[in-house]
Amino acid sequence: MSRETLIRDLMDRHENEKITYTCCTQNGCWDANCILKVRTKDGRLMAIETDDSINANRGREDAYMTREQLNQGMVQQRPCVMGHSWKGEIDAPTRITKPLKRVGGRGHGNGHFVEISWEEAIDTIATKLKETVDLFGENSILHTHLTFFEFSSFPLNPYFKGAIASWSDHSVSGTLAGERAHLGYEPAKNVFAGQGKSLVGYEAPDLFNSKLIVLWGWDPLVGWHGSVSYYLKLAKERGAKIIVIEPRYTLSAEVLADQWIPIRPGTDTAMMLAVAQVIYEEELWDRAFVERFVEPEGFEKFRRYLMGDEDGEVKSPEWAETICAVPAETIREFARLYATSGPVHLQCHYSVSKRHYGEYAATASMLLQAMTGNIACPGGCESGSVLVTPTHFPSLPDVNAEFGRAPREFTPYVCMVNNKMAEAVTLRPKYDAGEITEEEYRFAIGCPEGSPIPNLQFVFFGNNWLNNLQDLNKRLKAALMLHFTCGLGWHINSPTVQFMDIVIPAPIHQLESTDPFHLDAKRFRTGPGGMNNYMFYCGKALDPPGEIRPVEWFWTQIANKLGIGEKYNPKLKDVPWDKWDEEVEKLYRAAYEKWIKDENGALRAVGIDLKPWAEFLKNPVIRVPIEEPFHAFKNTIGEGAEAFLTPSGKIEFYSNLVAGTDIRKRWGGKIDPIPRWRPSYMTEPPRDSYFSPRIRDYPLSMITPVSLYRDLSCHDQNPLLRDCYNHRLWISPVDAKKRGVRDDDAIEVFNEYGCVRLHAYVTSKIIPGTVAMHFGAWYMPSEEKTEAMPYGMDTRGACNFLIGDVHLPHVVNSILTAGLVEVKKLGGND
Repeated sequence: MSRETLIRDLMDRHENEKITYTCCTQNGCWDANCILKVRTKDGRLMAIETDDSINANRGREDAYMTREQLNQGMVQQRPCVMGHSWKGEIDAPTRITKPLKRVGGRGHGNGHFVEISWEEAIDTIATKLKETVDLFGENSILHTHLTFFEFSSFPLNPYFKGAIASWSDHSVSGTLAGERAHLGYEPAKNVFAGQGKSLVGYEAPDLFNSKLIVLWGWDPLVGWHGSVSYYLKLAKERGAKIIVIEPRYTLSAEVLADQWIPIRPGTDTAMMLAVAQVIYEEELWDRAFVERFVEPEGFEKFRRYLMGDEDGEVKSPEWAETICAVPAETIREFARLYATSGPVHLQCHYSVSKRHYGEYAATASMLLQAMTGNIACPGGCESGSVLVTPTHFPSLPDVNAEFGRAPREFTPYVCMVNNKMAEAVTLRPKYDAGEITEEEYRFAIGCPEGSPIPNLQFVFFGNNWLNNLQDLNKRLKAALMLHFTCGLGWHINSPTVQFMDIVIPAPIHQLESTDPFHLDAKRFRTGPGGMNNYMFYCGKALDPPGEIRPVEWFWTQIANKLGIGEKYNPKLKDVPWDKWDEEVEKLYRAAYEKWIKDENGALRAVGIDLKPWAEFLKNPVIRVPIEEPFHAFKNTIGEGAEAFLTPSGKIEFYSNLVAGTDIRKRWGGKIDPIPRWRPSYMTEPPRDSYFSPRIRDYPLSMITPVSLYRDLSCHDQNPLLRDCYNHRLWISPVDAKKRGVRDDDAIEVFNEYGCVRLHAYVTSKIIPGTVAMHFGAWYMPSEEKTEAMPYGMDTRGACNFLIGDVHLPHVVNSILTAGLVEVKKLGGND
């Protein structure tokens, strides 16, 4: 074939294509709202391309941009490999395209699905909602998975009593206690309720201000997509030193690190305490910052604990070495480098804090940043949730006003911590029978004082939620006990779909829908914490297959059946589904056209080009230059501002909130006022640590990092990605040899909670005594059932079967992501 023929064929292939810009926002990509340029033709997806709305046809934008331009954040927002792979989800052979009803029992192998009409699905769900409230009371409905931060994601909750709200979060659960107790920062109040103005995120260009960057349990090149990863690479090229502290030699360690410090998982608190001890002993703290922003008595109490005045044990590097297996010399030299290299961006990430007692590691990292003055300065960071930054736009189109929903009539009670659905369901019969007290039930599920006790009986699953949290066997047991279950599904073989009574076929919201994104975020999207200087409109690129209909259309029909359609969606309540997207776009257009009137001139003042709607859609991305990148507390750290909403108004190394209240009644358990290696109220070491008595039976510490080819558990079934990533258990050569395991052997990984089967990846990239099973693999059961696996032996490697859900008497706040396990070769000697 000649070159001319090849070019002509390619041009013919792309002739008359429709181009739509949209977004790959998916829960798990909090730092990124990447832009997808989607090409479609004759109703088919032709290509997904990267962002070309700025610096088009450029590979490395920084190759010709000045540092000042990069500081302004005028760069592309490029998707990762998953963003380019949505075609695999659209065309997947397991895709659900019609409403389904389960006939027979729930769960794999129990009953089967039959196709039903939309009318039957809607009538059944609406009837069951009313029936559940009538039978079980007003705190009986849970909508997953974004019921968190004292919020209910059940769409109808403002007008239909029955839903519960929950506290804590999935991602930042391990940092919340430390933020609240020591910094006075609480996302549920500071961000969502407007109580307090402090924001603790940072924007990617601020990394250029960092002289030292510490990635503590953080693998951003795999799990933190978007501009932050890009700017980390640029910061390294421009001279910043990067240290990775992590049990594995990660992709980020390989690409970014000047030094990798291997550490035993779960021992981060000990190393952090030793670093703080060196800083105290050698008087390396930032005196000016501490005198101004740190409560002095607590600062001294923490010093006394570290220096052994409290318990006779100095928390020195030599003390920490025996715990975390990092040489004392390394700890001491790291402490000196860290304390004298400011500004330092030390980000202790979720893998460190989402463990038993992990709240202390998160807190210790924040206190390290505070004592060195790095918690609230250019180039530093808060080291907790680090998610939210203010927008650079004077205003945004007010889409909510166009929908015209009625004012809220009800506010759901906060009845539990968000990760305790299984306990709330399985323990309720024991509470009803008087086998446990009300206080015991409240503590077990984190039901705050003053809130009613929930009686969960109806769960709407918004995603593959059963698969994605700890103690999976307990979670499946709870799903079998519920009065009614339903939810959204993409794949018929989803573990959560298998436990639904009614399945609603879900559109791929990135491409096939005008539905809001998670947390009711409209399709005018702004940049999140990583870079908040761009706004764009996410259009619908494709019609979904089969009988898939918009999710918001579905909820509007449910609202109509319940008699609240006029309140929930007055302008769209009578719109047929085939006209739905057209009418929704009219509301977005109306909001945009009101916005560009710019009656006070604020938009023009920052250089925004206000185009008519039709012209805007051709390139629906608007950017404004960042004058100065945001860092934690930047908007409140100034003189007289209320940056730290603690009892003292300062950062408290010794929490007066914890010391002065019965924190159990709010957090479901105990926590100490300062981060301790051995909490005063616990009688044994963490259950997921090397020092637990469980180590005799389960001698390997399992960690569960996220994968480059899965967004949480999304894409595990994507045929375009399954060949890219071989889901295997990482195990060191030392541990593999001891068990007679070779690379790619079939193995069984087990403990008292469950058992999974997969293959081994023998590698020196993980320290001895530690194994890694990447998070998000779907439960795929065989017909074999055992006492440990009553619902079928897992053949895929779903890590949550091996992670317990034991907290008490410690706080129940954190989702747990680690455990102790043993490994044996299948077919070998027992």
